[in-house]
Amino acid sequence: MLLSRRAFLASAAATASGSRFAVPLRVSVADEPRRGLPLTLGVMIWRIGDLLEFDEQVAWVGGAGFESLGFHAARGGRNWRGIEPADTDAAERRRIRKLIAPFSQCEIHAPFDAQLSANTPEKVLLRLERVLQFASDVGVSVVTVHADHPPPLDDNAATGNWHQALDRLDKAAEKTKVRIGIEFYSGFEWLRKPRRDWVGATLDVGHMYFDHMPGYRPWNTIGGQIRYLDDLLFHLHLHDNTGTVDHIEIGTGKVDWDDTLQGLAGIGYRGSMILEPNPDRVAPEGIRRSAAFLRQRVRELDLNV
Repeated sequence: MLLSRRAFLASAAATASGSRFAVPLRVSVADEPRRGLPLTLGVMIWRIGDLLEFDEQVAWVGGAGFESLGFHAARGGRNWRGIEPADTDAAERRRIRKLIAPFSQCEIHAPFDAQLSANTPEKVLLRLERVLQFASDVGVSVVTVHADHPPPLDDNAATGNWHQALDRLDKAAEKTKVRIGIEFYSGFEWLRKPRRDWVGATLDVGHMYFDHMPGYRPWNTIGGQIRYLDDLLFHLHLHDNTGTVDHIEIGTGKVDWDDTLQGLAGIGYRGSMILEPNPDRVAPEGIRRSAAFLRQRVRELDLNV
């Protein structure tokens, strides 16, 4: 599969099968007072149709009317492209900053092999610190970091390394003034106990709809999960999911997009929303349709600002 996402999901699913979750149940936010939702939509750059080179993909995203973008802090491979921070000198970082400056908000996705785990190696933390500095240099406001399933917070014997890693990243994020969105599959309660100013969540909405994972279910609805995260929701990845197949065109799977959008409006979300289609499953026209679907739902739900 493109990138290493299938392997990552398989590993995460195996871990999830034996995990326990100590989070409060929540209900939908549909009945909360109306608040508008500005759509700052973007696209994750890895490959768009036949477009492979980074600059060409950036031009497509802008030309398609998107307001933001995301890209990977890795070289990529035969079928996708990113930017490896170690390959960029000061002049190249200035060029990238100028290239993406027209977008209102941008995200960098940390490398898949630099994820947080029960015993995050020193080399991974150093690599994430370098990604944060790169993000600061090119004018990016948030870095998404994958995380394995953390232990329950009351498991004192297993939590120490997690706290140390999150504390260290929080300090690095404060230094670079770049926020970190942790992409959890479970363990969102870690973001509040204790709360850290520069570490929050990147909620991958599509991943919350896997049949074999708890996803949003501890909160009953996706809107309930969004309300639980509230102001710790730093960033969003959007794609649909059949329950077994993810990263498909929005509006063609099981995700409750109305509850998602109403939940975001209810917490006053003002961050960007990055569409994350698998280019082997979604053609460029499907990316445009995904954006049009979300914009139409915002209009019909009367959530326009």
